[in-house]
Amino acid sequence: RVNGVCGSSHPPSSCLLPPPAELAVAQCTQRPVDVAFLLDGSERIGEQNFQSAHHFMEDVARQLTLARSSSNHMNARIVLLQYGSEQDQNVVFLLTHNLTEISNDLAQIKYLNLSSNIRSAIIHATNNIMLSPGNGQRLAQRNAELSFDFITDGITGSKNLGEAINSMKQPDVMPTMVAPGSDVDMDEKNYDSLSQPRFFNRFIW
Repeated sequence: RVNGVCGSSHPPSSCLLPPPAELAVAQCTQRPVDVAFLLDGSERIGEQNFQSAHHFMEDVARQLTLARSSSNHMNARIVLLQYGSEQDQNVVFLLTHNLTEISNDLAQIKYLNLSSNIRSAIIHATNNIMLSPGNGQRLAQRNAELSFDFITDGITGSKNLGEAINSMKQPDVMPTMVAPGSDVDMDEKNYDSLSQPRFFNRFIW
């Protein structure tokens, strides 16, 4: 299980303790950053929390300094993958700097309401979003920092998880896992906390 935010220096499988008081991260401005949100669409999340996560991601997109064009190799681009069971990965939008496109696609997102398999989500994102499925060439910006940001309740199976973690090493992905709420009482899960300034400002940095 995971509770709180785990710094990007830790792979998801090792995020078992709350983070240190301050995370050593740099602000996502004036440098190339490709951010992949991996959103847990499992039935455990619930419709209300799913909508809160949706609003959080849109707020992040509005706050980040996005790239000015498809040929601009500075600042941020964003991609969103909602994941469910082993065969259910829904790419809501591919890597983009276009805020209008991000907002429109988020407005149409449908909650999967299934089981969740984070291993399949990681492998799909690595092999089909950050790398070209045809030739394995990097699709991310040149010299960009690659960030996988997982929004989840922190519960997943561990079968073959090591394979997924290893798949992030080739494109040099830095993962961050966000699992709001108590790690004891599932009824206390409340994703509204994602948009609270204390957390949100820390996440943007």
